[in-house]
Amino acid sequence: MATAEAPVSEFPGPERTRSGRFFDRFTDPIAEMARDKIGQVEDKVRASVQAEIDTVSRAVRAKAVEVRPSALAFAAAALLTVLGVALLLGGAVVGLAHVVWWWLSFLLVGAAVILLAAGLAAWGRHNLPQPVRVTPLAPEPGVDEHVHPWAD
Repeated sequence: MATAEAPVSEFPGPERTRSGRFFDRFTDPIAEMARDKIGQVEDKVRASVQAEIDTVSRAVRAKAVEVRPSALAFAAAALLTVLGVALLLGGAVVGLAHVVWWWLSFLLVGAAVILLAAGLAAWGRHNLPQPVRVTPLAPEPGVDEHVHPWAD
């Protein structure tokens, strides 16, 4: 008599399910501890990233407060330069149109405003913070450079 062998299934049968329940008693606490530890790590990473973001935002705010007077001086210089050019053009137009002495006052006032704007621009440039220049340190004599063990 030929015996027919039962085909081997890739899916677990009832015995596998019962043994799975048996091992669940051992694996569930471990899985729960792993979930807790992963949650703690996520919280620590989230807190670290948030702390870094807060540090950067504080540094940017401090830099903005440091640069604010110079930025305002540049803005005032630009505005006064525009006004000075307008006065010079107005003086030139009036001088050519009427050929009278009061056009000279427009030219003098325009020149004074432009000189004031140049002074404000120079003051603003002088008060800008100096950039930090980082120079690499020279290795100490007698100390070998660290070489990675996998490097050729």
